[in-house]
Amino acid sequence: MKKISRVERKMRRRRFFFRFVLLISLILLVFALALNSDFFVIDNIKVIGNNKIPKDNIISASSINIGENIFKVSTKSGKRGLMNLPYIKEVKIKRKFPKGIIIDIIERKEIIQIKEISSFILLDIEGYILDIVDIQNEKLPLLLGVKIEDKKPGDNIFLESEIKDNIEFISEGHAIGLLPKMKEINMVDNNNVNIRLIDGISVAFGTLDNVKYKLNYLNEILKNIEKDQIPCKMILMDRGDNPIVVLDEEGEG
Repeated sequence: MKKISRVERKMRRRRFFFRFVLLISLILLVFALALNSDFFVIDNIKVIGNNKIPKDNIISASSINIGENIFKVSTKSGKRGLMNLPYIKEVKIKRKFPKGIIIDIIERKEIIQIKEISSFILLDIEGYILDIVDIQNEKLPLLLGVKIEDKKPGDNIFLESEIKDNIEFISEGHAIGLLPKMKEINMVDNNNVNIRLIDGISVAFGTLDNVKYKLNYLNEILKNIEKDQIPCKMILMDRGDNPIVVLDEEGEG
């Protein structure tokens, strides 16, 4: 095997270094051309996953603009801007070469509204305030008696320890599918909670002790009422361990 001389090794290193510098120079040249080429100018921004937030609001919050070079777009900065919108839970921003941007979002969903003086605070399942409106949403259960002060959209009320029992009621009620059946929940007195269901049945829920057990028990009672078509007017859960189902005599007749 032929031995490589010191001079030849030196020449090889020089050739390798020259090729490396040439390659880096070509990459930088291509990148510089791409940054200034009309071929990579954004002409389409696609938004998917939005139902509540208008497309224009999402694009504006992302700070990504039509006519901007696709390589100059900061997807991290765009994501930060979008996460400031209360209704956005998750977001992904992708480049679709050569001229497109895709903004893929997952929205938070309203599950309950809290009456606060003359306003209605819309919450999602994690306790984030999504909006504060002047008109009641007839499709959402209305919660009375929980005080929310100095809060704004984007804040999380579930971080407040003084409403721990109220939080458990909301979370568990949503988990078992019972919350959407409620029209109004009166928690002015946590020892005497009253519920009005969308089908007109009133529930004297009583205290917020053993909330998970009581909500599941109530859910089973309602399933049996629906299954057996029992004309129920009221359910009393504040008179002991065994709930009392009060029949609607008019419905029964």
